[in-house]
Amino acid sequence: MFKKFDLKSSLMILIFCITWASAFAAAKYGLQFWPPFWFLATRFLLTSLFFLVLCIVFGRLVKISAKQLGRLVILGLLNNAGYLGFCWYSLSLPATPSGLVATIISANPVLVTLAQFIFVSAAFSYKKLFGVLLGFVGVAYILQSRVSVDGVPLYVIGLLCFALVSFSAATFLFTRLNGKVDFWFSLFVQNMAGAVALYIPAFIFETTPTVWFEPQFVMSMFYLVVIIGLSFVIWFNLIEQKGTAEASSLHFIMPPLGLFYGWLVFDESIPTGDYIGLIPIVLGIFLVTHVRKKAN
Repeated sequence: MFKKFDLKSSLMILIFCITWASAFAAAKYGLQFWPPFWFLATRFLLTSLFFLVLCIVFGRLVKISAKQLGRLVILGLLNNAGYLGFCWYSLSLPATPSGLVATIISANPVLVTLAQFIFVSAAFSYKKLFGVLLGFVGVAYILQSRVSVDGVPLYVIGLLCFALVSFSAATFLFTRLNGKVDFWFSLFVQNMAGAVALYIPAFIFETTPTVWFEPQFVMSMFYLVVIIGLSFVIWFNLIEQKGTAEASSLHFIMPPLGLFYGWLVFDESIPTGDYIGLIPIVLGIFLVTHVRKKAN
């Protein structure tokens, strides 16, 4: 029989998906005022300081070894500099369709699940593999009419593929590299690593921003630092509780949710065909996240 319904995990999943998918709308406002590397680096710096304050206030500031610090830096570089850095830089280019970015990044659950099957033999399941492929088919169906690679430089495709690999590697390696370090302290170190890494190209290739207190910009930055920052805590908890393959499969729902936010915030139309694509997505996530209990 299927495992029992877990209300706490279900609420965590719901909150995570709603907040994570909304990050695009918040970032869209911020990128009107700041170039991508400056915006991301400053976001990571503020997020790092935010979690540092939380660690101090709630007594979660701990000592870690040099080995643990190095592992957290690696995760920070993969998650923040590699994944988000290259995604946002690609999105900042006029010739890059957002649908193309979403399509490539939505392959994350496929890579993570395949990595588990290759490196963790006990994790292999034909049902999970079929669910992952179903989810990917649903995302591809929804986005195929919106994606065009005409005029997109080949190097941009390469940057997005690198972002995908970075994100998948960070997801797969999290339980191995994060160790027993507190989530909040882990996010403090990871975000600081991403900030340091991205300030380098920001200073070299971009102009220093002049807008600092525009209300829309401040609201965008606050939302990304506090709300999306806290959603990372939920994300890492889900990885720890559900496993990398099950947690990463939730990213299949992000493109449809992104379309919903586009309709809600920017009054963008949603074709009827998009609803058809939700069917394999929901079914795929169900197959990946619901396993049968073995009979005693």
